[in-house]
Amino acid sequence: MCLEIWKRTSAAREETRKNFNGRWALYCHNTVARGTFRVILRYFRTNSRESKEACSRFWLQIKLQKQRKTPKDVSHLPDALLLKIFSHCAIDDLMRMSRVCLQWRRVSLDPSLWQRIDLSSCRYARLRDRTVICLVSRVTSSTITHIDLSGPGCSRITNVSLFHIARQCHKLRKLYICNRNRITSTGIEMIARYCPYMEVLGMSKCPMVLYRGLGFVLRRSKLLRELDVSGCLWVTDAVLVEIGQLCRCLIYLNIEGCKKVTDAGLIALANSCVNLKHINLRNTKRITNGGMEQFLTKLPDLEGLEIGLVRKGRGTAAMLSLVATHCKNLTFFDYQECFPTPVEDVLCQIAEQCQGLRYMGVRYQYQTLSNNLVLSLTKLCPSLVKIDASLRFYI
Repeated sequence: MCLEIWKRTSAAREETRKNFNGRWALYCHNTVARGTFRVILRYFRTNSRESKEACSRFWLQIKLQKQRKTPKDVSHLPDALLLKIFSHCAIDDLMRMSRVCLQWRRVSLDPSLWQRIDLSSCRYARLRDRTVICLVSRVTSSTITHIDLSGPGCSRITNVSLFHIARQCHKLRKLYICNRNRITSTGIEMIARYCPYMEVLGMSKCPMVLYRGLGFVLRRSKLLRELDVSGCLWVTDAVLVEIGQLCRCLIYLNIEGCKKVTDAGLIALANSCVNLKHINLRNTKRITNGGMEQFLTKLPDLEGLEIGLVRKGRGTAAMLSLVATHCKNLTFFDYQECFPTPVEDVLCQIAEQCQGLRYMGVRYQYQTLSNNLVLSLTKLCPSLVKIDASLRFYI
């Protein structure tokens, strides 16, 4: 519309010629589009007479286009609101946001956002030591309390990262380095030496971390409350004895797949760790019904129990009967069996005796629970929130 008015208005053309004054690109950018600008140039040579009213309408349209407000960006948001938004973002998203502008960089480096560095679900395929060092160096050493390097993208992490974490994060409380083939006992010893406030340590399936490294951690970390050494084949009865003697505050222990553990180590652990609340005993094949009975008798306040048996017949039913008899305070129970055995009555007995039970996992390798059994379990235990009857089988 503006272009048609301009074509019929000589005054508009003359005014345009005056306003140009050698600033062609600036005028083109601030008033009309480039295509319209080219058409205006073609009509500079015309000498037709048009009314002043059409000319004023043309410039009114131009002014309205100039005064039209552009939508505001997010730069006007206060830092407190941005900090609240950033608190829901993952670490890799925070790294991208720090490169947007100075305000976002300042907010993204707030210490409250870096108390937890969780790379377990990071989308980067291959994280290296320099990435971890860069992340740890962003904030002060007293800020970071939780580091998780157990994700699939952290497979190339080595002791170099642990050395830097030990020097920078003196108040570290939680560390997960599960399934890392390049981390050795030396890196674990550095963490134990410089991080005395360690409460949670997860180092399952770390074949290069041996008993020497764990022993150093146990002697240094007196506040250790949760320990995961599942899949470590060097864990024996002697290791459990030392865990019981040095970790009096231990409330969670995962020794899944530690096939060298026997009844003697389990009983020694129960005698020392009286505050133990949750234990994972899946695939510990050398533990018998007698050892399990003594263990459960010494820990009547046990709240979480995970067992995975490979026996058939009366042995399995007897083991579950011990759970129903001695574990009245269970809130978490997980059981798996290689072969489906008739233990429905015993499971109902567990649900009836453990009225505080909220989670029950019963998994067979090739068969799921029947609908009638699931309904019976929910009726016997009203507090039961979740029943896991999937075909997932942990080996």
